[in-house]
Amino acid sequence: MTVELRPIQRACPNCGADEPRDLSLGRTPWTIGACPPCGFAYLTAAASYADLSEFYSWDKAILLEAKRRQQAQPVVQWLDGATRWRLHVFPRPETRTFLQALVPGGKVVDIGCGSGKQGLALPDRYTPFGVEISRTLAGEAEAAFSARGGSCQHAPSAEGLGRFAADMFDGAMLNSYLEHETEPLAVLRALRRVLKPDGVAVVKVPNFASWNAALMKQNWCGIRLPDHVNYFTPASLAGMAEKAGFKAGFPQLTNLPTNDNFWAFLRPA
Repeated sequence: MTVELRPIQRACPNCGADEPRDLSLGRTPWTIGACPPCGFAYLTAAASYADLSEFYSWDKAILLEAKRRQQAQPVVQWLDGATRWRLHVFPRPETRTFLQALVPGGKVVDIGCGSGKQGLALPDRYTPFGVEISRTLAGEAEAAFSARGGSCQHAPSAEGLGRFAADMFDGAMLNSYLEHETEPLAVLRALRRVLKPDGVAVVKVPNFASWNAALMKQNWCGIRLPDHVNYFTPASLAGMAEKAGFKAGFPQLTNLPTNDNFWAFLRPA
């Protein structure tokens, strides 16, 4: 069944201005714009939460994007597949391993948790909780997390976080999630309420400031339309986090300009 998306026009999710400059990185009908007042890069229209819940969750979108790239760039995709070994030459950083180094144990919320894979990979000294927009994946995560004393909320993230008590969590994971969220600032503010004063949130997002993003332009792997709706740099994430009541730190020797992703550690200010 083919489902027609119902895109919703967006103002800048960082400052609210609504006169984006087209960066010529999108494709019809999707436009990636830069906000003149604050510089934030974002998709100027996005799928509704209802579509993300039922028809266009990330697990479905990633399959559609893989098919599109295979058709549009068969040689590039073949080379990428034939050289996947390169990704295992050196140990790869992981959101959950950063969390384990920063948070000794306790309750952890995984925002955009999918089926719960990241939370379940944590040792038993952590109790996993989650928020997930996909109805199907949220059901899987709820079953998995409840077996360890946690739970998963099926809801848009800000709403789901609002169902938890204030200062409830010792840590949080936002693993390849915040680029998908149409209201990222609202989510970070909701996260600030439920994170303990000494808690830490570990964030992983595609690096719009990477060399590869500048070189590949609209063919960069971090541009996935229409489900990647925010295009963060370390500076823009730090600025948005500050508005939400956090101070951002970054791991040394990980956020290189050659890396298509970067990590940030958010602590309540």
